[in-house]
Amino acid sequence: MHGQPLEAARGAEFMTPPARKVRGPILDVHTHMNEPATNHELIDAARLYGITRIAAIGTLEEGTALQARYPREIVLAVRPVLKREHNAQIALLDRTVETVHQARARGAPLIKLWFAPRIRDRLDFLLDSPRLDVMFRAIAEDGLGVLVHVSDPDRWFERKYDPAKYGTKADQYPMLEARLRQFPTVPFLAAHMGGDPEHLDHLSDLLARYPNLYLDTSATKWIVRELGRQRVAAREFFRRWADRICFGTDQVVLKESDPTRYTMRYWVHQMFWETDLVCDSPIADPDSDGAPRLQGLDLPEDILKQIYWRNAERAFGIKARSVSAAEVRPVSEEILGSIGERSAND
Repeated sequence: MHGQPLEAARGAEFMTPPARKVRGPILDVHTHMNEPATNHELIDAARLYGITRIAAIGTLEEGTALQARYPREIVLAVRPVLKREHNAQIALLDRTVETVHQARARGAPLIKLWFAPRIRDRLDFLLDSPRLDVMFRAIAEDGLGVLVHVSDPDRWFERKYDPAKYGTKADQYPMLEARLRQFPTVPFLAAHMGGDPEHLDHLSDLLARYPNLYLDTSATKWIVRELGRQRVAAREFFRRWADRICFGTDQVVLKESDPTRYTMRYWVHQMFWETDLVCDSPIADPDSDGAPRLQGLDLPEDILKQIYWRNAERAFGIKARSVSAAEVRPVSEEILGSIGERSAND
């Protein structure tokens, strides 16, 4: 069992990350940074943990301002404004298409679309609506990718969602599949392990049928909880689909100062992907049955390189940024510490 002991990390407020398992840049393809007074706390945490590029989700104006402040780190995942506008549908779509073209002009690699089940509270159309065809044609013409959220945890469908209003979990995927078929040249990055880390067989089926589909690893509590519960199957899934998964965290910058929030989540991700550490998770998880657990996958170095930067470069054109020796924590011969306990799956 290898990994940095939790109590040592907690005592240092997760400010002393262990050496990385692999050398190279790390691209975080999924973050939310819209608080000018505290955005620097996430940037500082990313630098500390060797995250060299960050895809920040926001409007074009928000992203442009953020990129001007942090030009080395930030790439844009531009979120078009979508809303009910029954009497001005043409104007709404014109603005959406203009946003796509402006995003391309600013060098953004991704358009972010949020079509989780709760979108039904906000819009009267879904991802596969013909209303959005003109926007998707602009995305295809401009050679951009789509970062899209289509589903939520199983436990939310069991405990929070009224199926009469939001549908079942299976009901969320036809709209994504329709767009995957309609725009085969557009790479789609399905957030949060495609919204279905609980069912790796379903994700394998989607990946096998749609070569333009990719997954990101974002949503720390959800991903760690569900993949850690099926470690053997998860390792095999990542081995099989190593060239179709990108690293992301879904870090969300808060208005209130809280630097440990960001270092703690980067620590959890590093321990989960790079070690076989088993311990209590330091992040509260209200969806967990009992105390949340971190059960690391200890992925091989070649898979980590693909997930951390190579896939994002190849599929979405997000260039990895080289860093100086002063910016990178040296790789040691040993990963510090040990904590003993193996799961029944091992």
